[in-house]
Order: sequence, then C-alpha cells, then structure tokens
Amino acid sequence: MAFNDIERQRAKKEIGAFVESIRPPASIRSELDISYSIWGQSIEIEECRPVLYGESGEMFKLAVVKITFIREQKSWQLYWMRSNLKWEMLTQVNTLKEAIDIMRDDESGFFFG
Repeated sequence: MAFNDIERQRAKKEIGAFVESIRPPASIRSELDISYSIWGQSIEIEECRPVLYGESGEMFKLAVVKITFIREQKSWQLYWMRSNLKWEMLTQVNTLKEAIDIMRDDESGFFFG
C-alpha cells in the first residue's frame, strides 16, 4: 500500500534533507547529480548523468538505493543495487532515519562507493 499524505510528506522531508546533503557542488551538477523518487511505498535515490547521445540537458537516472516501508511490520527495508542491476536487501530497520544513517555512514561502499 502506498504512503498516505502525512507519511509521504514526512518521507519527503527526511529523504530530501539527506539527498541535499550529499549532492555534488553546483558547478558539476550538469554532469553528475543525485535525486530521489517516491513510488508507492518505496523511495529510490538516483544518480543522474547526461545522456550520451541525447538532447541537451537530458539526464539518465540510475537508482542506487531503495528504501521500502513494510506497513505490516512497521519497518523499513534498505536495498542496494548490485552490478547485475538487481536489488539486494542490506538490512531492515525501524525508522527511515536509521536507514538514512546507514546510507550516510556507508562504511562498505554499497551505495555511493
């Protein structure tokens, strides 16, 4: 089940602040940027790069992190994208803040390597 309006706004506030803190300097954002999308009950953090042979300003987005809310368990599952482009669950935590803290530390380089 998708986020309700309150959950969605809370998630946007928390994940938006995190993404803003890890974005590259403004001077290179046309070549590399970080964004996020919310789909149903999942949040994906994406690396954005220019399309090689596309229109000027056209960006290619590759999801590198997925965080999914499991309503029945009141928990969050944190996934990383493997080199074969399949999601692998890293851990399950109780809050979105805990998931963000794991991404921020990223000791093993799973997310932003």
